[in-house]
This record gives sequence, C-alpha cells and structure tokens, in this order.
Amino acid sequence: MASGLKCKVAVAVLAVLLAGLLTGGCSCALTRVIDQATVTVRGLACANELNQKAGEGYDVREARAKWMQALDAYNQNDFARADELIDETYDAMLNMEKVAERVYYQSSGGLTVSGLLFRPAEGSPPWPTIIVNHPGFGTAGDFSDVALMIRDQGYLVFNPDYRGSGMSQGSHEGAKGEVDDVIAAIDYLESRDLIEGERIGLYGQSHGAAISVLAAERDARIKAVVAEAGFYDAVDLYNNAVASSDPTVKTILNDLLSMVGGTPDEVPREYEVRSALNYTDSLQAATLLIHGEKDPICPVGQARRLYDALSAAGKTVEIKLYPDEAHCVVDPAGRLEVWELMFAWFEKNV
Repeated sequence: MASGLKCKVAVAVLAVLLAGLLTGGCSCALTRVIDQATVTVRGLACANELNQKAGEGYDVREARAKWMQALDAYNQNDFARADELIDETYDAMLNMEKVAERVYYQSSGGLTVSGLLFRPAEGSPPWPTIIVNHPGFGTAGDFSDVALMIRDQGYLVFNPDYRGSGMSQGSHEGAKGEVDDVIAAIDYLESRDLIEGERIGLYGQSHGAAISVLAAERDARIKAVVAEAGFYDAVDLYNNAVASSDPTVKTILNDLLSMVGGTPDEVPREYEVRSALNYTDSLQAATLLIHGEKDPICPVGQARRLYDALSAAGKTVEIKLYPDEAHCVVDPAGRLEVWELMFAWFEKNV
C-alpha cells in the first residue's frame, strides 16, 4: 500500500488526488493571485504533468525534488514560496532527458501489460537485472527515481506497471495476477537477451514487497529480494484492518475485499495464494526484509514470522527493523541506510 507523501520516492497518492484535474502549464502573469486555493490547483496540476512525464520515461528527479520543496512550503502555509517553487518545477521539466523505454508484453489472462525499461549508461547487453515493484495503486513512473539510482550502479532496471496500473490492461488483484506480470516481465526481458544469465533481483515496497517475495517463491531464476514494508499473510492483513480505527487502513480493507472477493471465511483460497508465508519452502532467493515496527498497515509481526520461517528452513535471510518508523522508512538517515543495504544485498547475491 502506498506510503503517502511523507516518503519522497512514493508519489502514488498524488495520482488519485489528481484525477479529474486539468493539466496546467506555467502561468507567470504578474497579476496571478497567490492564495491557498490557487496554489493548490497549480500544485496538483504540476504534479499531474510531472507524473505523466515520469510515466513517459523522463528523468524527473530534479523537477520532483523542486515539487517536494513546493509541497513543504505549502504545508508551512508559505504559499508565495510554494508558487515560486512550482514555477521552478515547470522550468526543470523543460530540460528533462528521456531515460527509459516504455515496453509492452503479454501476461496471464491474455492481458497486455507494460513497464519502463532503464538501461545502464555504459556497456552493452546482457546486464544483471533488478525489477522494481512499486507500492499500492501507483505506476512504474512513481518509482523512476529508485530505478535510476539502481541503474547507476550498473544494472538493467525494469519497473512494471502491473495489471490495472499505468498503461496496462486488467484490474488490480492485490498480489495475485501481479505476480504473473513480474514473472512474465522476466520472460520478456530474457527473450530480448537483456538479462545476464539468471542474475535477477527484485526490490519492492508494501504491495510491491508482497509481490516480490511471492514471485521469488515461484521462480528460481530470481536470486535476491529486498522487501520493504510488505504483507506476507493476507488473512492477518485483513484482521489487522478490521481491528484498526485508522481511516486509511479502513480504505485499504475495502480495496482488499473488492479485489479478493470476500472475507477469509468466504474465499479462503484467495487469501492463501496472496500469502508468501504459505510458500516459504520453495523460496531460493536471498531475502532481505526491511520493516518499520510502528507500521499500521502491514504489521511488523508478519516480517518477523517470515524471517523466522525462512531461517528455520535454512534459507538465506536477514531482517532490518526500524523501531520508530511506520509504513515506510522516511527518516533521511534511515532512508539512506535502506538504499545502502539494498545495494550491498544485490552486490552480494545477484
């Protein structure tokens, strides 16, 4: 599930907020009114255009950083400064480089799904490959910053738009058909001779973390997984949401019921296939679990249980817990540490 605006790499929530708004350009007229309502509309329209460019494969890192500064100024009620930073965001979008290729491939159910392919700046194929699985109901472009950071370490990176996301067909299935889409992506990249041997790793956050572990349990070609803030027991995810008073968690419960088709008592098999804890014996990939101990959405107990199960089965697994973090590591020092842990894990195991 998306971690909200607090996580600088997760912009999926914005896509929901932007639905129905018109995309606006930079209006620099001296007579423009600067108040909260005007800046709100301009900021959302700017973010909409920024997300569109990310989905088209452009390097939006500088522009996204400017927009996040604008958001920070807005949250401090400094609307004049936020307005200036929105202008600077538009300026940064004028000189963006296209860094990813939009590709389409076939997955289960006859669906055509899509994603963004980031090639290393140097060398020629094949390359060791990392698949970046975005959280929640966002898109491949939401994690383009993460993809470029990994690409710059010398990896081919693929950000899938699972079914129901971005430019892909189908509907969200809550870590069921999306797993097929990730495995089909590996087949597609192999068919283009882009992957070096079976040097494949997966990084995923939240929904993307669940998908990553489930995919690795089904496909031995995957050699390493870094899973952050994931759910690994769908029944526990349901029970946690039922017991929670958090409105965000309640919204997630409604989404889950819609995708799964009922409660655990009504459709037990649907919860079983979405729960990585049921398939630990088949997992061969070296797995690094990262989780905040105050996560209200995906209880940290799930990560601990998965770690214990994999350890007991003699699998290669490590866990890193953050006592003061919730559903995403947002502290800058912690965030940097997560990326360093991820790079080291892939360097060792992919």
